[in-house]
Amino acid sequence: MRNNIYSHLSIFLAWSCKMAGKPLTFVVALTFVLVWVIVGLIWGFSNTWLLVIDTIATINASLMVFIIQNTQNRESKALHLKIDGLIKSIKEAENELIAVEKLGEEELDQIRKKIFI
Repeated sequence: MRNNIYSHLSIFLAWSCKMAGKPLTFVVALTFVLVWVIVGLIWGFSNTWLLVIDTIATINASLMVFIIQNTQNRESKALHLKIDGLIKSIKEAENELIAVEKLGEEELDQIRKKIFI
C-alpha cells in the first residue's frame, strides 16, 4: 500500500515538473496575474486583496521548491546509476568508485588524492 502511494506521488511530481516547465504554464500564470491586477485596479487593492495574491504566491513557491528538489534528486540518482553502470562495465575501472557519492567527505578526499596524485 505504501509503495503504491509513493509510486503515484512520484508520477504526479514528475508530471508536475514537466508541466511547470512548459511555456503554456507560464502564459496561464501570467494571465492569472494580469486578471488579478485588472480586477484590483477596478475594485481597489485592499489589504485582503493583496493578502490573497501573497498567500497564493507563497504556497506556489513552496510547492515548486519541493517539486524541483524531487526532480533534481531523481535526475542525480539516474546519473549516478548510469555512471556506476559504466564503471562496472569497464574492466580496468576502479570498482571502489561505484556509489562513491554515499561516502563521507574524508573518504572522498582520500579517493581524490589516490586518483589525481
